[in-house]
Amino acid sequence: MSPFEVTGLMFLSMLFLMGAGLPVVYCLGAVGVLAGIFLWGDGARDIVYFSTLDLMSNIVLSAIPLFIFMGFVLHESRIAKDMFHTVYMWSGRIRGALGIGTILICALMAAMLGVSSATILSMGVIAVPAMLQKNYNKRLAVGIVQAGGALGFLIPPSMMMVMYSFISGVSVGRLFAGGIIPGLILAGMYLVYIAVLSWLRPEMAPAITSEERPPFKERVAALTELILPLALIVSILGCIFMGITSPTEAAAIGAFGSLVCAGVKGRLSLAMLGRACRQTFAISGFAGYIIIAALIFSKVYTGLGATAMIKNLVLNMGAEPLVVMVCIQLSFFILGMFMDDIAILFMCMPIYIPIIVGLGLDPVWFGILFVVNMQMAYITPPYGLNLFYMKAVAPKEIKLHDIYWGAVPFILIQALLLVVLMLYPSIITWLPNKIFG
Repeated sequence: MSPFEVTGLMFLSMLFLMGAGLPVVYCLGAVGVLAGIFLWGDGARDIVYFSTLDLMSNIVLSAIPLFIFMGFVLHESRIAKDMFHTVYMWSGRIRGALGIGTILICALMAAMLGVSSATILSMGVIAVPAMLQKNYNKRLAVGIVQAGGALGFLIPPSMMMVMYSFISGVSVGRLFAGGIIPGLILAGMYLVYIAVLSWLRPEMAPAITSEERPPFKERVAALTELILPLALIVSILGCIFMGITSPTEAAAIGAFGSLVCAGVKGRLSLAMLGRACRQTFAISGFAGYIIIAALIFSKVYTGLGATAMIKNLVLNMGAEPLVVMVCIQLSFFILGMFMDDIAILFMCMPIYIPIIVGLGLDPVWFGILFVVNMQMAYITPPYGLNLFYMKAVAPKEIKLHDIYWGAVPFILIQALLLVVLMLYPSIITWLPNKIFG
């Protein structure tokens, strides 16, 4: 069998097993190991060892559990609740102000957490009931939180950017810098959508009454709740962009800083740390197993020469780079509807990155486009993870179809951003080039 045929058979086998209901980690790992043994004999089992070693010995990936821990410490210490309280107090008589404030808090939390699940769990419990109490449309309320939570993919520190750096060799700092402007643009697009919708259909996002607004003095005092989160964000990103620390060291600073924030609030306890550690271990372990399984899968078809073969095939076709990019992004979108983002990253990037480099395209630009696409995947039915996170914490009156339909307008907004970034790469590349040269 040719490398192309073996690779095609591997992908089809994996999709068949996933369709049969097996978890993606088992599908990737089993197909990779069995294909390796079929091709090269029992010695192929060493792939498991070396894939695990690659994961355990990579310093870049060490940042992942540190950022996750930071996120859950801030979540468990209820700092997100304090921030939302500040936004609520400043919500004026403008229609949609509470929804707009929720997006701003989600953007701020994304810059602190880097973990979409922590934002969804926090804001789903806090913001959705608050908006429903103020007679917001329930689909709009859950859509705002789902879309805002997904900003954690794009606004640094981003776990997906760290993993893309691991597999592509691109600087994490350049990726973080590349995600800032698109992340702010996307948050701005959300704000414009909410503002326009609430103006056209006031019943969907009414303003709070003057009687509900606290006195000005209390609102000013509430702004102090933002000091610690902002200081944490500045310290993490400042250390990276100024070259003071590596991203992994900055992650350690962030983890320690989250403990300081919790301590200052008087909420640092063994029980809180226990909850944060358990959630960190769960997510880090889940990600680790998927990375190992995906590495096994990718090492097999890379060892076959399939990567080089597909690269040469695409480059010899003479297709326009933009056409190739559109096809790649469509493949990401389709896969993202059914598969985990980590699995897509480690399956596809060994194939796609050589093509991108061969076409003379910027891998930082490509990485941010991938992150935007995976951000869409997290709120795209039927299997977007943020949809199920939201279902887990949403009030009982919100059904799954409300959650699905609430995500649709924001998926379209994300798709629009993806198109704009594809047509104007400088939106992504300008800041990394400015900071790092």
